[in-house]
Amino acid sequence: MTDDKPRLEESWFIRSRMKLRHIQLLVELDRTGTMQQAADTMGIAQPAASRLLSDLEEALGRQIFDRRGRSLVPNYFGEILTRRAKAIIAELDGARDEFNAVMAGHSGHVALGAIDGPAIDLLADVTTKTQIDHPLIELEIRTGSTARLTEMLCSGQIDFMIARIDENLDFERFAYQDIGAERLALVAGAGHRLASQGALTLQDLQRCSWVLQNRGTKLRQRVEALFVHEGLRPPERIVNTNSLAMTLACLRRSDSLSIISEAVALQQAAFGQLDILPLPFEISISNYGVVIPRHRPTSPAQRLVLETIEHCLAHSSQMAQMTHDEGMAA
Repeated sequence: MTDDKPRLEESWFIRSRMKLRHIQLLVELDRTGTMQQAADTMGIAQPAASRLLSDLEEALGRQIFDRRGRSLVPNYFGEILTRRAKAIIAELDGARDEFNAVMAGHSGHVALGAIDGPAIDLLADVTTKTQIDHPLIELEIRTGSTARLTEMLCSGQIDFMIARIDENLDFERFAYQDIGAERLALVAGAGHRLASQGALTLQDLQRCSWVLQNRGTKLRQRVEALFVHEGLRPPERIVNTNSLAMTLACLRRSDSLSIISEAVALQQAAFGQLDILPLPFEISISNYGVVIPRHRPTSPAQRLVLETIEHCLAHSSQMAQMTHDEGMAA
């Protein structure tokens, strides 16, 4: 037995040449209740609005609005279409808002590369401020060595990076904004026997086990050079790892020493995870900063994150100066 009741065919709205004007009319008729007010809102003449409704009803094969006095009220079929029409308009309005947000930089994806140590406080500040000021920006932070980050930057896997100056970096292609020298700290697991010893010597440190970055890294070379300069052999018991997480885990489970970023050391010491030991020597490695591609287009979201980095750096510098001034006054 066949069903002779008329049905809407698939893609009926294409065959009937349905336009956004028809969608808008449905919404305005439901909102205003009269053809005149709907036409006025749409900026068209009432006869034109009436023709739009007639075209739509002809395509559907049935009446969708009932006349009650001067008002037009959607019937059951009209309610179906009106509800869907409102959803379509809402989606288009949402697309507008999302589009404008992307164009203004308030939305989008930004991939930021950063070395583990010195940038940790800056990254925390930037992430927090970005979430507050631009919650629709998806900020992806990828960490690694400067060499690895440089590869990722050159291949487009990250948009910019906070890292040290790599000797392979082409300054014709990349701009560099210096942040400063990385402050380092000599650390050991909480309760280490050297923590209460007071002044330390290189001989004290040479006899200890260490957790250091892999051979060939700048920090590893600087540490080994310190011992050699004093006529000592570098420490022999060394666990080699470029992983900050592994370094911290090893320190907490052994009596080993390490040299890590002061920012990380202070954070771990505040939670009772590490002891910061007095350094019997001065040690530094190359400065670090923000590296940005010169000739790669910068999205609005990327520009906002870069502005956030500059704001956080300025705030950090201001706070450091205030702390210094208070110390001098005391």
